[in-house]
Amino acid sequence: MFTMRQWIVWLLIFTLAGCRESLQATPTPDSASARLDLRAEPDPPTSGDGTLMVTVTDAAGQPIDGASVSARGDMTHAGMSPTFGLAAGSTNGVYRIPFAWKMGGDWIVTVTAVLPDGTTLTGEYSFTVEGS
Repeated sequence: MFTMRQWIVWLLIFTLAGCRESLQATPTPDSASARLDLRAEPDPPTSGDGTLMVTVTDAAGQPIDGASVSARGDMTHAGMSPTFGLAAGSTNGVYRIPFAWKMGGDWIVTVTAVLPDGTTLTGEYSFTVEGS
Protein backbone atom coordinates (compact mmCIF):
# COMPACT_ATOMS: atom_id res chain seq x y z
CA MET A 1 0.00 0.00 0.00
CA PHE A 2 1.26 3.48 -0.80
CA THR A 3 1.83 6.13 1.85
CA MET A 4 0.29 9.57 1.51
CA ARG A 5 3.73 10.97 0.53
CA GLN A 6 4.04 8.40 -2.29
CA TRP A 7 0.55 9.26 -3.58
CA ILE A 8 1.49 12.95 -3.60
CA VAL A 9 4.70 12.22 -5.52
CA TRP A 10 2.76 10.17 -8.13
CA LEU A 11 0.14 12.90 -8.46
CA LEU A 12 2.89 15.47 -8.99
CA ILE A 13 4.60 13.27 -11.61
CA PHE A 14 1.41 12.76 -13.61
CA THR A 15 0.43 16.43 -13.32
CA LEU A 16 3.81 17.64 -14.53
CA ALA A 17 4.10 14.99 -17.26
CA GLY A 18 1.93 17.02 -19.62
CA CYS A 19 3.93 20.19 -18.93
CA ARG A 20 7.32 18.69 -19.77
CA GLU A 21 9.17 20.43 -22.61
CA SER A 22 12.54 18.98 -23.52
CA LEU A 23 14.96 16.69 -21.73
CA GLN A 24 18.59 17.30 -20.95
CA ALA A 25 20.90 14.31 -21.05
CA THR A 26 23.13 15.40 -18.18
CA PRO A 27 22.59 14.91 -14.44
CA THR A 28 21.27 17.93 -12.59
CA PRO A 29 23.30 19.24 -9.65
CA ASP A 30 22.61 17.60 -6.32
CA SER A 31 21.52 19.50 -3.27
CA ALA A 32 24.33 20.70 -1.01
CA SER A 33 22.85 18.49 1.70
CA ALA A 34 22.15 15.25 -0.20
CA ARG A 35 23.07 13.27 -3.32
CA LEU A 36 21.39 10.84 -5.74
CA ASP A 37 23.24 8.09 -7.60
CA LEU A 38 21.57 5.77 -10.12
CA ARG A 39 22.53 2.47 -11.67
CA ALA A 40 20.53 -0.06 -13.64
CA GLU A 41 20.30 -3.84 -13.22
CA PRO A 42 21.18 -5.50 -15.47
CA ASP A 43 24.06 -3.26 -16.50
CA PRO A 44 23.93 -2.39 -19.33
CA PRO A 45 20.13 -2.39 -19.34
CA THR A 46 18.26 -4.53 -21.85
CA SER A 47 14.70 -4.12 -23.10
CA GLY A 48 12.15 -5.69 -20.78
CA ASP A 49 11.94 -5.78 -17.01
CA GLY A 50 14.81 -4.39 -14.97
CA THR A 51 15.56 -2.60 -11.73
CA LEU A 52 16.81 0.90 -11.04
CA MET A 53 19.02 1.16 -7.94
CA VAL A 54 18.89 4.68 -6.49
CA THR A 55 21.31 5.50 -3.68
CA VAL A 56 20.44 8.53 -1.54
CA THR A 57 23.15 9.92 0.75
CA ASP A 58 23.67 13.05 2.82
CA ALA A 59 26.56 15.51 2.39
CA ALA A 60 28.81 13.27 4.53
CA GLY A 61 28.02 10.21 2.39
CA GLN A 62 25.74 8.61 5.01
CA PRO A 63 22.68 6.73 3.66
CA ILE A 64 19.25 8.35 3.88
CA ASP A 65 16.30 6.01 4.42
CA GLY A 66 12.62 6.97 4.59
CA ALA A 67 12.49 8.98 1.35
CA SER A 68 9.84 8.65 -1.35
CA VAL A 69 11.73 7.83 -4.56
CA SER A 70 10.24 7.61 -8.05
CA ALA A 71 11.54 7.43 -11.62
CA ARG A 72 10.28 8.44 -15.04
CA GLY A 73 11.87 7.09 -18.20
CA ASP A 74 11.57 8.83 -21.56
CA MET A 75 13.04 7.72 -24.86
CA THR A 76 14.98 10.45 -26.64
CA HIS A 77 12.83 10.16 -29.78
CA ALA A 78 9.24 11.33 -30.07
CA GLY A 79 6.22 9.07 -29.99
CA MET A 80 6.88 6.81 -26.99
CA SER A 81 4.91 7.09 -23.79
CA PRO A 82 7.00 7.34 -20.60
CA THR A 83 7.66 4.53 -18.15
CA PHE A 84 7.17 5.14 -14.41
CA GLY A 85 8.46 3.35 -11.33
CA LEU A 86 8.22 3.79 -7.56
CA ALA A 87 10.43 2.40 -4.81
CA ALA A 88 8.64 0.47 -2.07
CA GLY A 89 11.32 1.19 0.56
CA SER A 90 15.05 1.20 1.12
CA THR A 91 17.94 -0.54 2.83
CA ASN A 92 20.97 1.54 3.83
CA GLY A 93 19.91 4.36 1.49
CA VAL A 94 19.45 2.10 -1.55
CA TYR A 95 16.01 2.20 -3.18
CA ARG A 96 15.00 -0.50 -5.69
CA ILE A 97 12.58 0.58 -8.40
CA PRO A 98 11.07 -2.08 -10.71
CA PHE A 99 11.37 -0.57 -14.19
CA ALA A 100 10.19 -1.71 -17.64
CA TRP A 101 12.41 -0.66 -20.53
CA LYS A 102 9.86 -0.74 -23.38
CA MET A 103 12.46 -1.07 -26.13
CA GLY A 104 16.11 -0.69 -26.96
CA GLY A 105 17.51 2.77 -27.66
CA ASP A 106 18.50 5.95 -25.86
CA TRP A 107 16.62 6.86 -22.68
CA ILE A 108 16.60 9.68 -20.14
CA VAL A 109 15.58 8.65 -16.62
CA THR A 110 14.48 11.36 -14.21
CA VAL A 111 14.68 10.39 -10.56
CA THR A 112 12.84 12.36 -7.88
CA ALA A 113 13.41 11.80 -4.17
CA VAL A 114 11.41 13.53 -1.46
CA LEU A 115 13.51 13.23 1.70
CA PRO A 116 12.04 12.78 5.20
CA ASP A 117 12.73 16.47 5.93
CA GLY A 118 10.73 17.53 2.85
CA THR A 119 13.74 18.34 0.65
CA THR A 120 13.24 17.30 -2.98
CA LEU A 121 16.14 16.05 -5.10
CA THR A 122 15.95 15.49 -8.85
CA GLY A 123 18.48 14.00 -11.24
CA GLU A 124 18.44 13.14 -14.94
CA TYR A 125 20.51 10.22 -16.23
CA SER A 126 21.21 8.87 -19.73
CA PHE A 127 21.04 5.17 -20.61
CA THR A 128 21.45 3.23 -23.82
CA VAL A 129 19.22 0.15 -23.63
CA GLU A 130 20.10 -2.91 -25.66
CA GLY A 131 17.27 -4.56 -27.61
CA SER A 132 16.31 -8.11 -26.70
